[in-house]
Amino acid sequence: MYQDYKNVELVKPGGLDLKDRLVGVQRVTKVTKGGRTFGFSAIVVVGDENGVVGQGLGKSKDVASAIAKAIEDAKKNLVRIPLNKATLPHEQKGKYGGARVNLLPASAGTGVIAGGAVRAVLEAVGVHDVLSKSQGSSNPHNVVKATFDALLQMRSAQTIAKQRGISFRKIIQRINTKQMAKIKVTKVRSAINRTQNQKRVLESLGLHKMGQTVEHEDTLSILGMIRKVNHLVSVEAN
Repeated sequence: MYQDYKNVELVKPGGLDLKDRLVGVQRVTKVTKGGRTFGFSAIVVVGDENGVVGQGLGKSKDVASAIAKAIEDAKKNLVRIPLNKATLPHEQKGKYGGARVNLLPASAGTGVIAGGAVRAVLEAVGVHDVLSKSQGSSNPHNVVKATFDALLQMRSAQTIAKQRGISFRKIIQRINTKQMAKIKVTKVRSAINRTQNQKRVLESLGLHKMGQTVEHEDTLSILGMIRKVNHLVSVEAN
């Protein structure tokens, strides 16, 4: 299943406290010479909420058996995903079939800004702060595999250092010595009658009052949050 990806660390389920999440159950019909045969297919995501996750598909004539088969299949396809504390190490896009998923790291307190199949996968991995966007097909099978496509392309700083042939310490030194550009974000419109997600993003940015201005580093995660509420704030380069 993961042979098309590089540097994928397969994990055995032994000794792990795995939690399963049901993504969806669909009714399927098979037309045979003797008539129609009805059954169910289930897609399940399992993970230890600490970087290990897997997805599986199960089919049977009843729902319970289909889910049980999906859980067993997911446990055979466990992989380890690199995390940066409670978020992702960098932005990444994934695709499968007609589904497109874009994942963005977010600052602490943002929460999991995702829905449906994407949320189930991210929660199983153990991500607590992330911004996401799902486009195209809403088929749960395609969305789950598109999310996995994005996660399997994630690389930690240790992996990048090894691929570039330099020490991990040098990468950390470059990050620490690099001066990040600053931007000023001002709340210019009220959050009344706005969605809960937009209110949470404003709180994560530190904007609680009208006219309040906060300073942030010009990072992808901050810009991703600003895009969610760009009609409520103004941005200036510092």
